[in-house]
Amino acid sequence: MRFNIACLVFTLCAITSTSYAQGNLQHYVIYKNFDTFFRECGEYFEVPNCTLDEYVVNAYPDEPEVQKLIHCAMVGFGGWVGGSCVVEYVMSNFFNPAPEDTCYANRTRECIQNAQPLCANNATLAYKAFQCYYRQYGNLNQSAQFIPNSDLELQVLLETSIAAVNVPKDELVNYSNGVLLDQPHFAELMYVVLLRGGYYYPGQGLSLNNLYTQFGNSELLTPETQQCVDAATATWDGQYQRDLIYAYLVNCLQKITPWLQQVQNVATSLVTVPPPPCPPPSTTTTTTTTTTTTTPPPPSTPPQCYNLRN
Repeated sequence: MRFNIACLVFTLCAITSTSYAQGNLQHYVIYKNFDTFFRECGEYFEVPNCTLDEYVVNAYPDEPEVQKLIHCAMVGFGGWVGGSCVVEYVMSNFFNPAPEDTCYANRTRECIQNAQPLCANNATLAYKAFQCYYRQYGNLNQSAQFIPNSDLELQVLLETSIAAVNVPKDELVNYSNGVLLDQPHFAELMYVVLLRGGYYYPGQGLSLNNLYTQFGNSELLTPETQQCVDAATATWDGQYQRDLIYAYLVNCLQKITPWLQQVQNVATSLVTVPPPPCPPPSTTTTTTTTTTTTTPPPPSTPPQCYNLRN
């Protein structure tokens, strides 16, 4: 009887752990639509909601305050970088071209090239680029889109994942020298990175679209890359997902994403710059005083015990 109960408990634990592992956890991932960014920027600049509503109804009119809001929103979701550059593979996520329209991309590029006024500030340039997408690319959608990590956020993602996996110092040195694929913690590290960053979802698989939004390499969206991913999935033994991620990386992503170089760069910074020292223990000044001690009365109620499990 005990054996049967133990088997039942083990089975339930296995089912429960699988359910948790495949849950829709947020990790380090952000999905938002354009309107959310627009209204967040409205809060930054203290623009009333009724005014924001008017701007939306009037198709984001060419006014200084609207330019400021549009620029802020585009910076927020990574569609505008470097002060003067629209990121096509991010901006395009927020617009849906008509199925029969085959010229939307070239038409939008031409619009942006012809709409850049001389000596304009960043807000005006970003606004003009947005209007080209708004008028030439497609309908502005209300779907929450994957928001790519900035360069600094990618660095933090990698550093946090390295710390979470507890990669030892000697292995980090190997990473910094470009020796990564055969290291004992590398598969687990990349699993954490891709899971935490929103590029892989248990039960759903690798998101090539999110990787494309992050890095902008069109090879990520080719049938050949998808076939490679499918082949790696088909040969996976179903045990550890880190092994599946490793197969994706080695066979499919190694040459079309910068993951290996980025891990090497972060490892180099970690082994080059020593960690901050631990704070010294607090010091107290010892003084000799004469005190009279009394025994405190017993408490009227027993002390509380928190977070106990039955």
